[in-house]
Amino acid sequence: MRNIEAGRVRVISVFPLPPVARAEVARRFVIEDADPGSLGTPGRAEPDVLLLGPSLRVDDAFLTRLPGSIRAIANFSVGLDHIDLDAIRARGLALFNTPSVLSNAVADHAMLLILAATRRMPEATALLREGRWTGMRSNQILGVELVDRTLGIYGLGDIGGRVARRAAAFGMKIVYHNRKRAADEAGAEFVATAEELLAKADILLLATPSTDETRNFLDRRRLAMARDGVVVVNIARGDLIDDDALLEGLASGKVRAAGLDVFRDEPHFDPRYLTLPNVVATPHVGSATEEARRAMAAMLCDAIEAWQRGERPANQIV
Repeated sequence: MRNIEAGRVRVISVFPLPPVARAEVARRFVIEDADPGSLGTPGRAEPDVLLLGPSLRVDDAFLTRLPGSIRAIANFSVGLDHIDLDAIRARGLALFNTPSVLSNAVADHAMLLILAATRRMPEATALLREGRWTGMRSNQILGVELVDRTLGIYGLGDIGGRVARRAAAFGMKIVYHNRKRAADEAGAEFVATAEELLAKADILLLATPSTDETRNFLDRRRLAMARDGVVVVNIARGDLIDDDALLEGLASGKVRAAGLDVFRDEPHFDPRYLTLPNVVATPHVGSATEEARRAMAAMLCDAIEAWQRGERPANQIV
């Protein structure tokens, strides 16, 4: 830990940071960018901290290739489903993530997807882009309003709670399902089972982490329990959804529309989604605001500095 003891923490980044985030890290530490496959290159200055993002799978095989000088991993994401925590523990590495600071950005994006899906935004913009708009018609691209509709949130954590407050301002009713009751958010009603959530929701928002329990949550069996014409919005992780089941529901009308910011096996995804007019799709940009990216970098820097002093920051996972 020579660099740390000397007060010059060296960070090696294998994740393309936006300028506002990289500038924050560079202001506080020595930072070097690298390709994940070149981490063990001879002659490289010994890094203390590895900075990475959700696109990189961190498992035992990956950790074996790390320089021995690395003592901590800074994860530029709140999600941990790409990281083998047991492998991290076995090597005695510290691990930090970025909870809370991206929640407003993701909650805003959730509302964007809800509004775009319910108001049929892809179809409306296609009329203009394709030169098919011939004038205003009263029966053209009829969507549905949010007031008095029920938003069902699967996973009322920090992000889900912020979506609930935003949705309540639109006059929506809120129900949610968690493993246990959450703090009261915008008068949200707790339901004890996922099946009850599906039966009540006009719009279903997936906002829970990817775990063994939640993967493939929305499959054919559960979609059959949902209301006819349900709108599905996913801001969590793509593997919460069985793609075949959702695509069938979108094609049949069982699902009115879908708003998707995340996909299974990103950046690869099922191309059939882009053939359907009732799908709003964005490339995992829910937290992509300047404010969120700057705050994420600052949170990781704060954590590294606290860890350097021998403290345990609140966002240290391991």
